[in-house]
Amino acid sequence: MQDNLDSFSRQQLEFRIQKAMADHIDHIIDRINTIAEKFSIGNEDKKSPFRNVLSNAVSPSASISSITLFIQCQIGKSGASPIWSKRIGNELFATVLVLQIEQLIEDANTVVKYIRKSIPKNNPLNNYLDNVNNQKELTKEIHLKLVQLYLGYLARKHTALVGETRFK
Repeated sequence: MQDNLDSFSRQQLEFRIQKAMADHIDHIIDRINTIAEKFSIGNEDKKSPFRNVLSNAVSPSASISSITLFIQCQIGKSGASPIWSKRIGNELFATVLVLQIEQLIEDANTVVKYIRKSIPKNNPLNNYLDNVNNQKELTKEIHLKLVQLYLGYLARKHTALVGETRFK
């Protein structure tokens, strides 16, 4: 995606991506805390089912579709963690998780807008980001990075909740 940028511009864009994502991550962590507590994932299974999903998410061939399909497959898989099929009312944990992952595209769009606003007018990155195809690719890349972060923080939240149950 960033092949038509020089080395300095690529580094500058990557720095801006990291900064914008860091500025936005607390909002995402709030959603992670909400889903984890709503479905009491620390009480359902002491062993984290998120490591396999995270491994899938960080593989070189990872995509949003491959990650969500992997999660959806866990619902019907025999021997899968009971976390995946935990139900609250009409909502299934795995289904709600997939929906949240898909909705991270809105966060990716917000990050791209933030990046575009942060670039001075005379910066060559403006020409690059004015291209609609480059914006789409950048949004897709950021969406995947946000999903990877989301799943990593969800795994940490599960570990924390399991640890808390030991002391209750």
